Amino acid sequence: MSASTGNRRPTIAAVAQAAGVSVSAVSHVFNGRTNISPETAQRIREAADALNWRPNLAGRRISGAVGNSIGLVVTQSEESFRRDPFFIRLIAGLTGPLATVGWSLSLTVAPEADEAQIYRQWWTEQRVDGFLLVDLRTKDPRIPLLRSLSATAVALGPAPAAFPAVTLDDDSALTEVLDHLAGLGHRRIARVTSAPGLAHSRKRDRALSAAARERGLQVKTLAWNENAADPVEELLAARGNVTALILDSEALATRVVSHAQDLGVRVPAELSVLSWEDSWVSELVRPRLTALSAPIEDSARHAVDLMHRMVRGEKPPSVVVPGRRLVVRESTGPVPT
Repeated sequence: MSASTGNRRPTIAAVAQAAGVSVSAVSHVFNGRTNISPETAQRIREAADALNWRPNLAGRRISGAVGNSIGLVVTQSEESFRRDPFFIRLIAGLTGPLATVGWSLSLTVAPEADEAQIYRQWWTEQRVDGFLLVDLRTKDPRIPLLRSLSATAVALGPAPAAFPAVTLDDDSALTEVLDHLAGLGHRRIARVTSAPGLAHSRKRDRALSAAARERGLQVKTLAWNENAADPVEELLAARGNVTALILDSEALATRVVSHAQDLGVRVPAELSVLSWEDSWVSELVRPRLTALSAPIEDSARHAVDLMHRMVRGEKPPSVVVPGRRLVVRESTGPVPT
């Protein structure tokens, strides 16, 4: 199969010829019909990829063959996904806005190795009208993939200019967190992350370090090792003389608060613990978690609005949502003397 040449736009007939099938077979594959064998369907997709051919989006809308769905692909383990309150709030936040525009949510949890194939298949088979991108990574491979597919996408968090994004203005949140801990006497702080490769994680590190320097505080980054025999024990041993921890999620923070006492570390008498995210989970542990409440539902509403406008042919700009606010509870206290 050879790639298309010149400025001519590839046609469905060219795809059929390259794959050695009829035009109707190509049409059936990209309309999601199941009367084509998996082997033949794969050969047709490979021919389409080689020719950089995609179904005409405008044409399928005129004919009424529209997915009316937004795709969300989560590359976490199923166990991690089940106990992550962020996704519970995100899905709940998407439900109302999607119902308003008459759309549904197509969601899958899959290994990262399967990610590219899912995006490619959902888009080329017209299962979704666009994708909601979460947990963007540094040099995220999804960006060039979706651009090559001419797919519609909206990002939650910092993203390249290729797609509009919904981001949080977290400058005031950083200030609140550091001023709160500094006011309690803490001078040595650690931020704990389970995903150092995420774009928003690196951005947060840089912003936190800069704000800490302005206040004469020491901040270092520690990695959460989920594969350790006891991740909490390893983290507490690695913290050194740090007196306060800022963890990326309440899922991690609640594990620290719940288990630290068993390991001989009292919260907050000996160690203050703060979560970068907040949910109902923060209220369940004792001591209750000091946390940053994020406008996840508001972000979801903006994301659906951006997607809906893009599908209608508009080119909406990115949206910045007011950031997190600090909710002080019992897991932070004065620095130990």
